[in-house]
Amino acid sequence: MINKLFSQWFVDQAAADQFHCFGVRQVLVDHHSSFQRIQIIEVESLGKCLIIDGKIQSTEKDEFIYHEALIHPAVLLHPHPEKVLLLGVGEGATIRELLKYENLTIVAVDIDAEMIEFSRTYLREWHDGAFEDPRVKMFLEDGWDFIQKTEEKFDLIVMDLPEPYPDTPAYRLYTPEFYRLAVEKMNPNALLVTQGETTKPGQEEHHYWIKKNLQQVFPSVFTYQTYIPSYDSSWGFLLAGRQSLNPFVTAEEIDRKIKEKVKGSLKFYDGQTHLSMFYLPRHLRNGQPE
Repeated sequence: MINKLFSQWFVDQAAADQFHCFGVRQVLVDHHSSFQRIQIIEVESLGKCLIIDGKIQSTEKDEFIYHEALIHPAVLLHPHPEKVLLLGVGEGATIRELLKYENLTIVAVDIDAEMIEFSRTYLREWHDGAFEDPRVKMFLEDGWDFIQKTEEKFDLIVMDLPEPYPDTPAYRLYTPEFYRLAVEKMNPNALLVTQGETTKPGQEEHHYWIKKNLQQVFPSVFTYQTYIPSYDSSWGFLLAGRQSLNPFVTAEEIDRKIKEKVKGSLKFYDGQTHLSMFYLPRHLRNGQPE
């Protein structure tokens, strides 16, 4: 394995002084849509990989970690969620996880129709047919525009978006201005969860920036994290509530709720995992912005 030679390599720049290299077995998609560069490649160690604008978004071997971490804490901490707004459809794996709850209806919004079509064709291992489920209503438009004009109210808003780089469509969806729009479309006990960037020591500034923006709008905001192998990093998530929120429930309570509410299997998330994500190391607790 170590001596295997590859004629093509994908290079992911993780920081100014860090590059992660993956030997490419084959390139399935390399396309510039109207909004972003979309690549789907296959690498030896991780299987298929979705890459947006040069950054790995998820991989066949470990996507379940990210998607289960993003969805299940928020759904299970809400007392009775029914209607979910998903901003960022991507691979369809986030929809897959939401559909494990029979009582949920899902409004899914994405700006890039070509991304969704590539996912339908090449990433069935991720979405598992979720795009065709009648509980999902799909809208192809910018999330900012949708949240401004919708008259619906939601119990949960899930933001599964690319990193907030300036001059990208996703950037303004991480700002206080957007969160103020979102909170007006949330029911009184609603929650919002978003991917929150790396929490790797020395690179946490984007995580803290997102958290500070959320704290300007929501009274309860919590960091949680887990390690994502394909990112080679601990990865942050942020959970925000319109009302007081306590994510530090017992492992037994989470396991009971999983047994009662989740239809289908989980590979990553359970009660012990829940607590391990929310109990942060000291440097992250102390480093949180005021």
